[in-house]
Amino acid sequence: MNSCPPELHSYIVRLACTDDGSTVRALLRVSRYYHAIAEPFIYQSMALDGADTILRVAATLEKTPSHRRRIRHLFISDAPSSPPPSSKHERADTDPAVETAMIKILHFAAPTLESLAFLATTPWTSTCLISQLFRDSFPRLVELAVHGYYPFPSTPESMPVLQRLHLSGNRNPHGLFQLGGLEASCPSISHLRISGVERAVAFAHELDGLLQPSSSPNGCIGSGRQALFAATLPKKMRILMVQPAPVSLKSVRSLRLTKDMMCILEALDRSVNGEDGGVAFHVLDEQDVGDGSESKRLKADWIDRLGGGEGCWGLRS
Repeated sequence: MNSCPPELHSYIVRLACTDDGSTVRALLRVSRYYHAIAEPFIYQSMALDGADTILRVAATLEKTPSHRRRIRHLFISDAPSSPPPSSKHERADTDPAVETAMIKILHFAAPTLESLAFLATTPWTSTCLISQLFRDSFPRLVELAVHGYYPFPSTPESMPVLQRLHLSGNRNPHGLFQLGGLEASCPSISHLRISGVERAVAFAHELDGLLQPSSSPNGCIGSGRQALFAATLPKKMRILMVQPAPVSLKSVRSLRLTKDMMCILEALDRSVNGEDGGVAFHVLDEQDVGDGSESKRLKADWIDRLGGGEGCWGLRS
């Protein structure tokens, strides 16, 4: 290693520092030489968990010159490391300062960001935060995972090279493919995963009308009823994955709606296989709630993708 020039050391460090940030922090402590080599990559790949970390990093980035904060890979979650000891029915709002800090970090990262996993845990604020994310311009973003009660992307050319999009947190995203907003926002999208759907019969009919137009009159959505707005798949879409959530309400109506949804989705899974260059459709196993939180699952998938793994794109995810 001592015979290598600094340029080669810098290239090696750049390749090594694609994780949650632990590698670059370790290299900074090796020696003064390696501190100087690793310093430009401090913000290359970051995992920001919880309010305290988000507030601290936002304040640091605000004082850092733009050429020193080239963020390529980012995981950001406002989920606390341990749940607060409060009633599960108590409303827990996100601190407005944390919301502002998350938006600032996205703004700082947007010009150079290549992969992003974003989680907003509070239902009362997640829609606003994700809406802000979808309105920003990310010219280099290739992969995006979002968890929260998300609105639909619609800002034209906001993510021009995005190829993989994972949406989670909206139980019935009916209308996602209407008005062409998804393709306008992400014209290069080829992989789409939608997780956590439940009782989403209208969304299942929307997919049925898209993937098997002959099953709906005039290519419209809605189990024989004419849709108000036409729905279309993005032209470059090749893989479409749907993962159901466990039924949260065990009423007879909820179970019936989920059964109806699954009948439509499973029929599509059997018949739509991507032959002749079309879209391949997959229904994944029911989402495993387990002991891990959404934040941990999203972070694990993000790190796996940075290391060249399948992440959330495996058929057994």
